Amino acid sequence: MGESAAASFINIRFQTVVPDHPGRAGVSRRLKKPVPAWSVLLVVLVAFAGGLYAHYLFGLATTPGQSNGPDFNLGMSPASMMVIQGNLTKFTISLTSLNGFEGSVNLNVSLSPNIQNATTALNPESVSLLYGTGSATLTIQIPSTTRTGTYTITIVGTARMITHDVDSFLQVTTPPPPDFQMRAGPSALNVTRGSAGTSTVYLTSTGGFSGTIMLSVSISPSSGSSPTIALNPNKVTLSPGGTASAVLTVTTTGTTSPGSYTVTIQGANGNLSHSATLLLLVQ
Repeated sequence: MGESAAASFINIRFQTVVPDHPGRAGVSRRLKKPVPAWSVLLVVLVAFAGGLYAHYLFGLATTPGQSNGPDFNLGMSPASMMVIQGNLTKFTISLTSLNGFEGSVNLNVSLSPNIQNATTALNPESVSLLYGTGSATLTIQIPSTTRTGTYTITIVGTARMITHDVDSFLQVTTPPPPDFQMRAGPSALNVTRGSAGTSTVYLTSTGGFSGTIMLSVSISPSSGSSPTIALNPNKVTLSPGGTASAVLTVTTTGTTSPGSYTVTIQGANGNLSHSATLLLLVQ
């Protein structure tokens, strides 16, 4: 288009230098002076550039993917999760309206590779974006026989002719070996000479541990003027996934040496042994 306009302009320019009357030969000779080649080239280039710019603007207006029509955004968190065989895990699906979208989005979930006998549940399965945002909870129950490894979770959201998807990753691991944990709470005590203080020892089963744990206690530094310590009971029984506790009592007299002490509680079951510490300050 630009080249055609430039050619037309040049033709009109040359027509004006043709003499209409013989009596005006002098004027004709002056008008017939040749047009410099560089000026013709300049006109052509300007017209061509104008055509390219118009084509560029038209392309911006018609390029696919630049639509501002109603749409929605789909996300999932966390981006990855670790779960032990036989346990369940949860993800949050978030949706946001774009450009005035007000419809409902239907959600579907898939696992890759597929986990046989896994249970997946979306609540809700359809999310309304009438008020701009919405969310759903994905719960996945992993069978104890699931192979360890990383699985891809894909959520697909569909509304009318619009479809979006988002991925997250699930890492299935083996359960820890049977064991137990223990701690003291509070883990620090301030006791005035002649008074007593208590702390609780908490024990927790991990990895399906069950059995009886024998408890013992010691104090450092230890001397005839150190505080007296006692545990009640001195053994506890844990069931798989269960908890138990014992009470640690610290007793002082008027002759107890003031200062800092470390109380150590030891728990043992066969080859398993753990300890918890308590910092004691006698004033």
